[in-house]
Amino acid sequence: MAPAAVSPDVAPLDMTDSHRHAARMAVAIGTMTQVILLVAWLITRDPIAVLGLGCSLLWSGSSLVMISLKRENGMVVLASGAFLVSVFAMLTDHSAVHQTASVAVILTGVATVFFLERYENLFLVVHTLFILGVHFAWMGWSTVAVAEGGVAAAAFVVGALGLRWIRERSMDAASRFGNLFERAPVSIWEEDFSRVGEWLEELRARGVRDLRAHLIEDPAALREGMSRVEVVRVNQAAADFVEVDDPADLVGPLRIETFPDDALPAIVEQFEAIWNGVDHITTEVRQGYTTQGKPIDGLLHWAVPRRFGKPDLSRVIVSVVDVTAMNDVRRDLEASLQSKDELIATVSHELRTPLTTVVGLSAELSDFYDEFDKAEARELLKMIADQSVEVATIVEDLLVAARAESGSLKVAAEPVDVHLEAKTTLRGLDVVEEVDCHTVGVVATARADSGRVRQIIRNLLVNARRYGKSPVRLIVRNDGDFVVVEVRDQGDPIPAEEREAIFDRYYRARQDPGITASVGLGLTVSRELARIMEGDVSYHHDGESVFTLQLPRDASGSSVVAS
Repeated sequence: MAPAAVSPDVAPLDMTDSHRHAARMAVAIGTMTQVILLVAWLITRDPIAVLGLGCSLLWSGSSLVMISLKRENGMVVLASGAFLVSVFAMLTDHSAVHQTASVAVILTGVATVFFLERYENLFLVVHTLFILGVHFAWMGWSTVAVAEGGVAAAAFVVGALGLRWIRERSMDAASRFGNLFERAPVSIWEEDFSRVGEWLEELRARGVRDLRAHLIEDPAALREGMSRVEVVRVNQAAADFVEVDDPADLVGPLRIETFPDDALPAIVEQFEAIWNGVDHITTEVRQGYTTQGKPIDGLLHWAVPRRFGKPDLSRVIVSVVDVTAMNDVRRDLEASLQSKDELIATVSHELRTPLTTVVGLSAELSDFYDEFDKAEARELLKMIADQSVEVATIVEDLLVAARAESGSLKVAAEPVDVHLEAKTTLRGLDVVEEVDCHTVGVVATARADSGRVRQIIRNLLVNARRYGKSPVRLIVRNDGDFVVVEVRDQGDPIPAEEREAIFDRYYRARQDPGITASVGLGLTVSRELARIMEGDVSYHHDGESVFTLQLPRDASGSSVVAS
């Protein structure tokens, strides 16, 4: 129930929930006392006493209602009015009315002590003297007055001190719990599973024996159970966890839409705990979502308090520790380990292929050299040299990747004739006849490391020959403040979602049948080297697949003309 609105010109008392619980208890005790007295005086058939006690009961009931509605102002007015009426009633000659009024004055004093935060001891002394004074005024200075007044004063003092002790203990416990709940760095929910307990009993009565199997086979039943969970209170850490500004926005029925299928096993475990009478569990919530759609993982602690030895499902405490970042690191580590395993397997395969050729041909030449003529021997030596270059390329890429990762990769900065380096690379790969290499206009020299430029061009050419389609073209041109090298082929376009991923370490975009898998480092190394030299490597498709190397122009302004 939402609290009733309070008129802006009347400020309510600053009463905490612990105050209200204790006040309800105090009024309830007073009400029970009045009921006992009412029964006693009903037996005596004294109408005036019955009327007085009836009015007192009316005050007690009204006070409870006002506390429940958080309208304590009205309770103060009632208490003040009842106190004044009781004082006048105590001075009447009717014994029953006097006794009833005495009870009301005692209860009013006890309630006043409960709400006082200052001058409590002073009020205890003043009100005790007031009770004694009224009795002496009504009965005179007599032994009976002293006895009855002393009993009334003692009842007030004992009741006030007892209620104050209860208040301090309850407020202390409530304050500690409230401070822990609200200020805890982990998200905490207080949830009501009462209706879930009733629903589970209904399932048991219908003959369900294996709850987990039943909920897995019937997802609608699981959703029905989730709809019965009521969120009572949420701390700020929980609101931050699910990306909500105000914790009050989470209070109410559980938000089923934030639980995708991957997160439902955690709910099943909570229902199973109730089913089996377990009062606490710890489980994982995988792939939940915040209100903003962000995926989150959590370690959930679910605990049911016990009251009189039985679980109290109306006050279940759920705490969730955010382990999203930790799980992300774990998943990245697992992916990295898998990639490293694949890398080792691929490198082993790629090295084995050319090394097998080198070892086999070298052995063949060594054992049967005299049987080969010069042309055959030269051809075998060329094959050995080509395969050795392939091995050297793989090893060089691995070394560059390792140095880049450790931050120890160094490059030179000197004028470089990019066209000349491109021609040199083509001759080194022995593809001068296969690849059309030309410049566009007068090309400036670049500021770069000549050895690294050749390594980048070699990687781009190997990539085009491995995955592209002939013919392959290499174009060198100026582009503003950069010298650009384009390696073009007729291959199919790389999907848009993979055009950046292909530059990730150990990534292999596609694997064509019959082609040895690449290490997945060539493009990564090429981009890292280019960026260290203040350039870049990128990909686009304009009818041809184009890998573009950009290098900064040399500040000296020197240029070369294509030969």
